[in-house]
Amino acid sequence: MTDNYASSSTSHRQDEHTKDAVSSAPSGSLSPKKPVFYRSTFFQATVLGICSFLAPGLWGGLSLLGAGGSQSTSLVNAANSLTFCLMVVTCLLQPALVRLIGIRYALAFGGAGYSVYAAGLYLNSAYKVTWLIVFGAACCGISAGVFWSTEGAVILAYPERKNQGRYLSYWLAYRVLGQVLGGAINLGLNANNANAGSVSVQTYLVFVILQALAPFAALLLSPPHKVQRTDGSPVFLEVTGSPTSQITELVKCLFRPKILLLLPLIWSGTFSEAVTGTFNATYFSVRSRALGSFLAAILAIIANCLLGAFLDFRRLTINQRAKIAYMLVYGLQGAYWIYAIVVMNNFHNRPEKPTFDWSDSSSDWGRGFGVYLMLQIGFNTCYELAYFIVSGCSDDPEDIIRLTAIIRGVESAGQAVSYGINSTSLRLDAVAGINMGLWVIAIIPAWLVVRKLGITPDGTHIHQYAIYARSEQRKELVDQGLAVAAPDQKGAEVDASDAVRATSRL
Repeated sequence: MTDNYASSSTSHRQDEHTKDAVSSAPSGSLSPKKPVFYRSTFFQATVLGICSFLAPGLWGGLSLLGAGGSQSTSLVNAANSLTFCLMVVTCLLQPALVRLIGIRYALAFGGAGYSVYAAGLYLNSAYKVTWLIVFGAACCGISAGVFWSTEGAVILAYPERKNQGRYLSYWLAYRVLGQVLGGAINLGLNANNANAGSVSVQTYLVFVILQALAPFAALLLSPPHKVQRTDGSPVFLEVTGSPTSQITELVKCLFRPKILLLLPLIWSGTFSEAVTGTFNATYFSVRSRALGSFLAAILAIIANCLLGAFLDFRRLTINQRAKIAYMLVYGLQGAYWIYAIVVMNNFHNRPEKPTFDWSDSSSDWGRGFGVYLMLQIGFNTCYELAYFIVSGCSDDPEDIIRLTAIIRGVESAGQAVSYGINSTSLRLDAVAGINMGLWVIAIIPAWLVVRKLGITPDGTHIHQYAIYARSEQRKELVDQGLAVAAPDQKGAEVDASDAVRATSRL
């Protein structure tokens, strides 16, 4: 097999940036039987998780305190809308950037803008300075689009395919951990504040300091060609050709039938984030917001871990797992929205806007709090399942980078519109109705993709996907005696030659 670039390594020396951009093990060499810890997939997932915790995790913690913890929900929602508008662009440019500077440095660049936004919230809360919120939102949007796309590609491509569901859960747990910390900090600072309003000023300083560490944590990530898997297979995560050609290839990937069918689902998946945060800020006291973000995060981690374990349960075929998970997760999501519309409509029609606190004796506190928890659990499980679905749409390593860029770009577009809507005076039950409508639009097209996941053209139902690799890379691994594809129909491991024959039918 030739190197991932056409030129030979003997003709010129590739620098470290280029090595990060190409696949692992350019010669097709296998990982050692016992991986070095700091090169293991577990360590890589942990580094990625820490970065996710420090950057988007803590950003989410601020959002779930109630529109950035601020009394002015319209200002923060407008700033968030700007963030996601810029993210649409940077997400779609991410494959070209990865080609230029590599996975690790793209991740570091992506984590650099979050602390600027948190600093803007601090200045606004302490000194009523609003300009840095807008500037910070712009910085966050430019960097976060790259971060989101890069971390998605890493978490799909680095782990062993048999552990993909568990590693998705592990990664998302760190992101949600930002919400746990945000809730815990705010509970400690505002436990005696039973009123609505902004969180304590000191809260923002903690977030600014922690988020500033994200770019440095990203540098601990190993480049793909140095990662060592427990099954011996190398990691292929690459983009070839010129940076400008990546835009053309991304557009081609976008217009594949499977991807077009999934776009409504991807759009609707994160559209709910804005209305959930605004609902929290509108109807709950500061300490109730903090309790909500804390408990919602804990429940989301548990739900994601259960879902991830099920998605890796190889006694069932991939197709069986995908269909069961899809019907359960998205069926419950529809029920959540119906109940949310009813509750939000009831709260909106009160003569005076209520503010609920856990000390209230009425049932309204429990109803509203329950809606908030359900929407957060649904948001996180839908998020994880969407990644699992997309991971089965291709086994080409270049496609993974492009697919995650598309996912994050479409998600960002949806969130930009969502935060824009929530920055207006549109009533929350109407916004929840929009989310319900998007769910209805998305559910059938996505099912057309889900019902065929894990089934080869000849009708074989596989239990595990092949690793991400091009055909010539896969052939070289077979020559070295490595089985790189899924177990057979009974879930038993196959030999290398059977693996390639099975994969060729995908």
